[in-house]
Amino acid sequence: MKIIKPTPVGILTRTYRQAGNEHLGIAIPVMVTLGNAPGLVSESELWNTVGSELGGYALDAALPKQHAEFLVAGRTYGQYCDTAHMCRVGIRFAGLHKQLQVSGAREWNGNTPSQAAPFECLPLDWPLAYGGAGYAENPRGIGYPTRAPGSAQLLPHIAYPDAPVVTRERGTAPVAFTPIAADWPQRCALYGEMDERWLKEDCPGFPRTMHPDYFNVAPRDQQFPQLDSLPPGAAYELTHMHPERPTLAGELPPLRARCFVQRIRESDLTEVAMRLTTVWFIPHRERAIMIFHGVARVQEFDAQDVACLLLAVECHNEPRSDAHYRRVFDLRMDSKRGALHALRDLDLAPQSMLAAAGDADGDGNGHAQAGLQVSALQRNLQQRAREQASQAAAAGAVISAPEVATTRPPRLDELAEFVERNEKLAETQLAALEQTRQQIEAKHPELTASRNAAARRGPPQSFASNRAQHPARPEMLEQERDAERKLRASYLQSAHYQEAAARLDTASSAALRERVAAGHGRGESLAGLDLTGADLSGMNLRHVDLAGALLESADLSGTDLTGANLRDAVIARAALAGTTFAKADLSGANLSLTDCEGTDFSEAVLDRCLFERAVWRNCNARRASARRVQFSGCRFEAVDFTGGTLSELVFIEQTLTDVTFHAATIRKLAFIQCRLDRVAFTAADIEGFGFVETIAQQIRFDHARLRKACFAKDTVLDRADFSRASLTEVNLRHTQARNARFSGATISQCDFSDAGLQQADLSDAKFDGGHLVRTDLSGASLAGADLIGAQMRRAVLHDADFNEANLFRANLAEASIDASTRLDHAYLEQTVFHPLRKEPHDVRA
Repeated sequence: MKIIKPTPVGILTRTYRQAGNEHLGIAIPVMVTLGNAPGLVSESELWNTVGSELGGYALDAALPKQHAEFLVAGRTYGQYCDTAHMCRVGIRFAGLHKQLQVSGAREWNGNTPSQAAPFECLPLDWPLAYGGAGYAENPRGIGYPTRAPGSAQLLPHIAYPDAPVVTRERGTAPVAFTPIAADWPQRCALYGEMDERWLKEDCPGFPRTMHPDYFNVAPRDQQFPQLDSLPPGAAYELTHMHPERPTLAGELPPLRARCFVQRIRESDLTEVAMRLTTVWFIPHRERAIMIFHGVARVQEFDAQDVACLLLAVECHNEPRSDAHYRRVFDLRMDSKRGALHALRDLDLAPQSMLAAAGDADGDGNGHAQAGLQVSALQRNLQQRAREQASQAAAAGAVISAPEVATTRPPRLDELAEFVERNEKLAETQLAALEQTRQQIEAKHPELTASRNAAARRGPPQSFASNRAQHPARPEMLEQERDAERKLRASYLQSAHYQEAAARLDTASSAALRERVAAGHGRGESLAGLDLTGADLSGMNLRHVDLAGALLESADLSGTDLTGANLRDAVIARAALAGTTFAKADLSGANLSLTDCEGTDFSEAVLDRCLFERAVWRNCNARRASARRVQFSGCRFEAVDFTGGTLSELVFIEQTLTDVTFHAATIRKLAFIQCRLDRVAFTAADIEGFGFVETIAQQIRFDHARLRKACFAKDTVLDRADFSRASLTEVNLRHTQARNARFSGATISQCDFSDAGLQQADLSDAKFDGGHLVRTDLSGASLAGADLIGAQMRRAVLHDADFNEANLFRANLAEASIDASTRLDHAYLEQTVFHPLRKEPHDVRA
């Protein structure tokens, strides 16, 4: 689900089943400062504080509490102790008062407690309260079990002031400010009984006999049984729990939380009532975490029917309308500017508290330092202007120092309007420029022809042509050579964006052919040679060195370049019909805008090549190496990559038809919004593989090995063949794969949840940790499949065949099973069928 919230606010969610229905528990934690003028604290500080200060306790379970409570992650300090090294700590909050007596380390001297040792700091937690191994109400404590006199035994550090440990034989009630564990009897007794009805209707949720107080985790004397929510602006006073301030007192900010749910395939926002039920105090950090709880009924056990949650906090006496939050939701869901509107915390949180939280940054949006830098720059410019005006005055000229504009950069919450305003301004200016251009060209048509003639095309001009007329000094030659290298490097990457270089005339081409043939015949290197537009068709240039050569618009049809060195060559727009690049090194070459018809790339090195808007048709790329190749806007028809090595490739909006990657080694390959027809990865070794919004019908992965692959977001694999393949950590969630074949496949730690596998063949497939939650297996064959422990909750199994399948400990709870589902001779030992599926209902009722 998508979460929309102000940046200081946290979010915790948990799905659970209760009374035969599915629920989504929602907790909104908000950290605030203690003391005067409390403000919101960033979410990053919230979670960092939870990790460092809560002593390993979970912040919250996101389960709705019957009534309000508070917790304290606190400590006390030796400076508050009396001469006996004892002190009292306490808290007053919303009408409750709790005190603890804390002492330094003590032990029994016979039947008499020893003098307490001095201490600097002690946590107010269960390990220092009475208890110990075997003491059910606090197995983490100290002082239990009682040992015989003469043996060393420590006393607890923490106790109620009116119930200290007096004798060795009698203990005392364990006491602390922190949560009670779920398996301690104080809470365990409230859980209820997991009876037959629970097994059939509520498993794995909570029993119907569970007491609602089970969700409350604080000690009983920190709970408010009469309050389902804490009052706004509740007062607090914390004593002896801060290293410098004996007392911390104040009021919590009067905040309330708002939460809206948008469900899948719905546009409406439904509000979820939120209650302030928990406060964590962290006195030594001068922080408190206010936790608001709510619960929403959902249809799916994992809340997959929830599309989005919108969260907000507002002052109790300054509520915002539902229409306001609808407008914010629409703005943040906008595909064009939603990211900018997401920076507007002011829409979802009180401005006053955001400013208080951002005082350290200046304006609550982290721009204080930027503002200071701008001000310093303005002052510097103003000073320089005054100095120049003074110098001009000394020379007899009278000018006034210009005023420097006092503009500032936009704040984060102003960015959306700033961008929109400037885009409109730019559109207006561009329209005016276009109108002016059209008027000028209408009056002076010769300018259009002149501009077209001046368009950049071909390789950059060499500096050498000017040296005869203007000899360069020796120190300039190296600079010229460096400049030429940079120009060539730029041309290598951008040749296909320029106007096409012209083909040479017959005479010029003949001269270059003769030069190339002669040089190659003598075994000379032709590296860097400018052959732009030359006709080299049909030549035998096996093993030629053309590294860095300029071959844009050259005709290489039928040319044999077997074993040639073409590293970093510019081959854009070249004619490559029937060209042989077998075993050639084309690393880093630019082959954009080429039409490769019957081209042979077998065993060639294509690493880092640039193929933009190229066409491969009837090409042989067997055993070729293609690492980090840039394919953009290409089309592949009848291409053979058998045995090739492909890695770090991304295909975006491209078409592959009748392409085979048989036995190829593939690492990190992605297809995004592509179309693949009759593409085969048979027996390929694949790791790191992604399909996004890609149509790949009849694709073949039979006998392949796939690891860490993902088929996501509207990918279609109808009639795909994964038979006898090995799939490990493959994600096919929400993938459509009707009539696909997985027969005999080994499927380990793969997720088929929400996939469409209608009429698929999974016979004899072996699943290890298989997830088929809500998978549509209508008419599918799973005969002989090994589905031990498979998670198939709410799967659709109409007309599915499980003949002789192993469903030991498989979870088929709420699965759609009817008379057409064939479970003949299936192994059903410990298979879970409960709770049974219920007809969908309106969860908002």
